[in-house]
Amino acid sequence: MRTLLVACIVLALPLTVMGTPADSVDFRPEHHQWEHRLLFVFAPTDSNAMRAEQETAFEGRDPGFRERDLLVLTVVGQSEGTQRAAPGAEPQPFTAAAARRLRDRFDVAPDAFRVVLVGKDGTEKRRDAEPVAARSLFDTIDAMPMRQREMREQDGGGE
Repeated sequence: MRTLLVACIVLALPLTVMGTPADSVDFRPEHHQWEHRLLFVFAPTDSNAMRAEQETAFEGRDPGFRERDLLVLTVVGQSEGTQRAAPGAEPQPFTAAAARRLRDRFDVAPDAFRVVLVGKDGTEKRRDAEPVAARSLFDTIDAMPMRQREMREQDGGGE
């Protein structure tokens, strides 16, 4: 009986490993509360025109994203996603379960494009159905009381 149990575990192990890439992150927004602002870009497909437009709008703006502690999280389709420290940074994939949880949490249908900004306090600050200019996001963030305090502590910065 023990041999049968061990054999079942050994046979099932590759299925578990194949289902989740080793470097995938089980992303949970609550783990970033008070540390990062989160910018979610939801798109129906990787080749979605609005997703491409959004990526273009963020090109060259990495310093502004980093200065504002803003992580960029992209959720594509029902079960794919990545997180990046800034638009030009190396993406790190989410688990499929994390991507599905995020779509559910923010109530975004798999065929919809949305940009959702979440503040360091964990609450949604902005939601757009079309691509957003980096400057517009920065203005939204820079108007927040917590960001105002951060800028004062940094001797007034801001891109």
